Amino acid sequence: MKAPVISAPTGGPKRRWFKWLGAFMLLLNAGFLVLFGPRALSHLEQLAQFGVGILGGLLLILSGVELPWDVGWYRLAGLGYVCLAVSFLLTGVLADNGLGWIAVNAVGALSLAFFGFDMMRGGRHFKVDADAEV
Repeated sequence: MKAPVISAPTGGPKRRWFKWLGAFMLLLNAGFLVLFGPRALSHLEQLAQFGVGILGGLLLILSGVELPWDVGWYRLAGLGYVCLAVSFLLTGVLADNGLGWIAVNAVGALSLAFFGFDMMRGGRHFKVDADAEV
């Protein structure tokens, strides 16, 4: 049984908006570093969360610009969403606010990861225009 395709009234996500989402992610991570200083990254878990957040932001920015190599923009954007999901999941696990909060956070992270994986595959469940212009 094939799952239905869900598309927004505008025809799917616009490629140009991914660079702004990536810039916002980089700004959040830079703000975290400025606010709490480098000592906040002294534990491996926080360093991993910070690294995955930076990587996700960079991938989303790269998906919103023309690149000289032949990589589908939607693959970069999908991988950026997966990095965002991992960072989101690490936030919930590291906060240690109880099992209920971790479960809610895991559902949100899995939703983002599913969207990212579907984008990387070319949009089987969510409409992705592989030939979108910047």
